[in-house]
Amino acid sequence: MTLSSLLPLKVSSPAIHLPRERLSGQVLAAPRLCLLEAPGGFGKTALLRESLAQLPADTRYAWLALHGRSLSLAEFSALLARQLGLGREMSPEVLLDCLRHASAPLYLILDDYPARAPELDPWLIGLFEEDAPVRLWVSARQRPCWPLARLSLEGDVIALGADSLALTREEFARLLPLIAGSQSEDFADELWEATLGWCAMVRLGLQGRDDPVRPPVLRRREYVRDDLLSRLSDAQRHMLRGIAHLPRVSAALCAELWPELDASRQFAAQLLVLGMLSPLDSEARWWHLHPVIARALADELPPREVSRLRLQACRLLREVGFVGDAVELALQEGQVDTAASYMERVPLAWLFAGQHLHSWLGWRERLSANLLESTPFLIYLNAQALLIGWRLDEAQACIDRLGWQLPQPCAQHQRRMLANWEALQGTLFGLQGHGERARTHCRSALEDLDSRDWHSIHLCYSTLARIALSQGQVEQAESLLGKVVGLARRHGCLASEVLIDTDRIRLLILTGEWSRAEEVLSLDFELLRDHDAEYPLLLGRLLLLQAELAILNGDAERGESLYRRGFGYARRCSDPFILHAGLGLSEAAIYRSDLIQAEAHLLEVRRHLECLRADELCYEPVLGVQALRVMARQQRWPEMLGRARRAVEKLSAPDVLPPLNAPSLRYRAQQLLALTLEGLGDRAAALEASRQWRETCERLGFAGLIRTRPEASHLARAGCLESSWGSVAELPVATLARVLTPREMGVLRLMAEGLTNQEISGRLFISLNTVKAHTIHINHKLGVKRRTQAVRRARELGLLA
Repeated sequence: MTLSSLLPLKVSSPAIHLPRERLSGQVLAAPRLCLLEAPGGFGKTALLRESLAQLPADTRYAWLALHGRSLSLAEFSALLARQLGLGREMSPEVLLDCLRHASAPLYLILDDYPARAPELDPWLIGLFEEDAPVRLWVSARQRPCWPLARLSLEGDVIALGADSLALTREEFARLLPLIAGSQSEDFADELWEATLGWCAMVRLGLQGRDDPVRPPVLRRREYVRDDLLSRLSDAQRHMLRGIAHLPRVSAALCAELWPELDASRQFAAQLLVLGMLSPLDSEARWWHLHPVIARALADELPPREVSRLRLQACRLLREVGFVGDAVELALQEGQVDTAASYMERVPLAWLFAGQHLHSWLGWRERLSANLLESTPFLIYLNAQALLIGWRLDEAQACIDRLGWQLPQPCAQHQRRMLANWEALQGTLFGLQGHGERARTHCRSALEDLDSRDWHSIHLCYSTLARIALSQGQVEQAESLLGKVVGLARRHGCLASEVLIDTDRIRLLILTGEWSRAEEVLSLDFELLRDHDAEYPLLLGRLLLLQAELAILNGDAERGESLYRRGFGYARRCSDPFILHAGLGLSEAAIYRSDLIQAEAHLLEVRRHLECLRADELCYEPVLGVQALRVMARQQRWPEMLGRARRAVEKLSAPDVLPPLNAPSLRYRAQQLLALTLEGLGDRAAALEASRQWRETCERLGFAGLIRTRPEASHLARAGCLESSWGSVAELPVATLARVLTPREMGVLRLMAEGLTNQEISGRLFISLNTVKAHTIHINHKLGVKRRTQAVRRARELGLLA
């Protein structure tokens, strides 16, 4: 018997459907089997319909909506045979043989496949292994009992889980106006945080937005209870209700918490297949429940049972090293003494992992000062967290309390305690702009710190490097950063290494070595590749630097997208570097001439920093200069003049540092003052200010500030920039010589000798990419496009004999 020709089935889509080409392409590319595995509401059926609609019109297929029912093999065979036009009476064996010998490919689509199908599973696996000309597309709320790992080895399986099927942020942004029209950005952000791209939860959040009786949170709770939990066993439901109150779980932890359920086996065999838990580590040993489900199940257990689980998990998690989770559970149960004792066991690098900075600053609101500062190490940790968060007044009070711990019982302890105090105080002075006092304290601390205090050594060197960079001492900053990154590597501290690399990248951007900056950035992304979930704060800071490089290279669209991602990371982690995300988004808005949005970004980021209680010293000067950039695009020259002069005077005051997170701020203010004078028609003053600014940047080695930027050419076309932004060729020879770094001069001399880039690489013991970067910088600085022109121009200027 052969398959008859199938009549085309109508492929319908929901009234509101968002095409998702990234997923339908994967479904269509599946060689033999495509499995969509996720809880209800992730758009599996819609994706199957979308994919089916893209097949040729004469494609033969059969669509079986199983609704999660476990059919017998006979029932399934009858249903499939009827779909295929083969009649109702056909044994499974005959049907299998018919499919095996089909004359043309057939698509078999099983929508909402059941969790348990003991008769059907072996039959389908047999069909798969018989190499029949059948492509199988399956959607399921739980992973079927199929040997997927073995089948995947043959390369014939594509499996998409909840993480893949959830809406991306870009898809979410496209779907929102289709369902609910225009919405405020704040509402969109709140809805995204509440749903994390779960399609059904997004729709429920929109449908019940204005319903006082059944608001979105109640609708989501009902959906989880009625549509998801109703299909689970009693043991599954009981464990999920408990897991909803825990930050992480594993098979071993479940075995301790629910020994009566044989929970270790239940976790592996029954919970992981639900698609409701996501792995927290690369080895998939620790998992957490999807936040939407956890919130929906928050009230499902009696309070006494919740307390038992939390306290028991608190002890178990602390024993295996998850101190932060243990502290949070202890605080939830009012065990403040236990929480404080656990906090003292937190390593310093912990503050840069996860959302731990946010957690620690939150704990400060929930614990008394007596508990928070009961030991010197707890005081030190609190001071570090406050310095990272730019909460300078609170940090000073904390550092003062560390001084109260003196004197110590012996001279050695006394020296170490004082040195650690000086390290913190020096860093605080640096953030407050007191350069000389900061340098004095940090240098004094380094004399008495020993290897056990390497975090304080790290703090001193990094503070000294940032001060040097703010004062234009490029070589000293580079040397100090080299020391501190080596220190981090010797102690195996990934967080400290990447943190210092962000300063190294900032230095390379300022010196115009953008290619090298991208190389270091790529290396750091590689280092975090297997740890990105563990270090969102660091990943966010790297994204901000990557965004800046994209903007500098003229890719404003990509830069803005990266800034938005960095903004999200910084907000979740309570990282005050959200300032730079806001500045970047403002810059991107300026680039596309959306000046209202550029100003709105500055207002938004100021609000976030005020909510974080960050000190104005760390961000107001930066926001002020960026506001001047917005005004420059609006050509508000008379209004700008006084503000620009005051900014330059304040930032150029002797012994006053700009914010350490913005080391080039004073030079950017000088640049804006020159631009303002030009806009007012005072060309002589503008030319002089511009030349002074250029010569200062050249003398300090800040070539990155002089390199032509996309917005500079845009302003020039708009008539905002004229003679004060002249080419490098207008500068005197002596000034030009200072533009080229010693390394660039060395490359230039070898170019003049006729050496190729490869030969220069071997002669100078640097990589070929570095040679290419140097040649690009040389060409740019000399105002030429080719190396032959660079050599000729250098000889004309007397740079080469």
